Amino acid sequence: MTNLEEASLGKITEQPNKPFFFQLSGIHPELPSIEVLSILKGEEFQYKILKEESQFLLVNCSKLAAYQTAKRAAYCRRSVELLYRSEVGSKTTENIAKSISEQIDFGKILQKEDRFKVRVYRIGKAHEEHVSIHLEKAIGDIIWEHTKGEYKGDMKNPTITFIVLFTEKDFFFGRETFSKKKGSFTDRRPDLRPFFKPGTLEPRFARLMVNLSRAKPGEYLLDPFCGPGGILIEGAIIGCKILGSDLDNRMIKGSKKNIDHYSPANNAGFVMSDAKQLPFTNKIKAIATDPPYGRSTSTYGKEIEDLLIQFFQNAKQILQKDGIIAIGMFEEVPLQEIVEKTGFILEHFEKIYIHRSLTRRIGVCRVK
Repeated sequence: MTNLEEASLGKITEQPNKPFFFQLSGIHPELPSIEVLSILKGEEFQYKILKEESQFLLVNCSKLAAYQTAKRAAYCRRSVELLYRSEVGSKTTENIAKSISEQIDFGKILQKEDRFKVRVYRIGKAHEEHVSIHLEKAIGDIIWEHTKGEYKGDMKNPTITFIVLFTEKDFFFGRETFSKKKGSFTDRRPDLRPFFKPGTLEPRFARLMVNLSRAKPGEYLLDPFCGPGGILIEGAIIGCKILGSDLDNRMIKGSKKNIDHYSPANNAGFVMSDAKQLPFTNKIKAIATDPPYGRSTSTYGKEIEDLLIQFFQNAKQILQKDGIIAIGMFEEVPLQEIVEKTGFILEHFEKIYIHRSLTRRIGVCRVK
């Protein structure tokens, strides 16, 4: 988002709830929506789900909640304040533009010296008969006419962006509150970090794990298999107090070096420790981790299943009531059985394809 776009939001404070929609990534049918809702829960925002479908989530929440959630989420493309919705039906492009103009007084939305642009998106191939550039122009022309030319279109440096989003049956129109820049995670690629270890989580996926744990800024996030610190980097960036442990002291040192590089002012703590005997006494709310999952990966002579059982048993002692563990694991590990055996509730258990030779299972587990 440009500085101008941020400025157009004004001072973002907690405000009365209203409908906002989130356009989500298509990387997985469920996880992007689960991620958004996990952030809303973790940040303790009040919200109500109004409509949920693939790559789309309509929620009643505050402007602050919509902005913060979209900004923090790994697999959310944008959040938009809903101004109007309707079924597409047999409407022509001109009908859609006209129906928007009949419902919205743009003179009350646009402020002095605002410059606007209109963008059209769709879920999958929904309603491709409405050509984006034609609809964008039609709506832009109507705004120009209705405001008597007072507000100019500006595709390069707008202060406000209007969004049309087509779903299977409907179209949604609104004012964008946050938009994710392309490549927003690339500067933290594992190979660009001060300390690098092959097989490290990509930053976008690491951010997903943090968000699924419902970690809250200002509170502790623990990764007991921290490795080079990919998950902890993302937790630090969103403002969590981070705790990392690993059996390998080289990983501890490397993780600290990476944290110091990306979030030098963060309150971070590291300890060389076995995950089945975590040396923490303070109760925490969030654990996000991705233990060694390759069959050839060393786990210091312990079978991964036994290690996980002992880890979950120990984690239960340090988690607060309703505390969350977000954990990634290779598909063959019986994660569901382990979770249930150790007294957790498995709230979500999703399979996600990473690449040709790797599929992960992601579990979101809550203390009973």
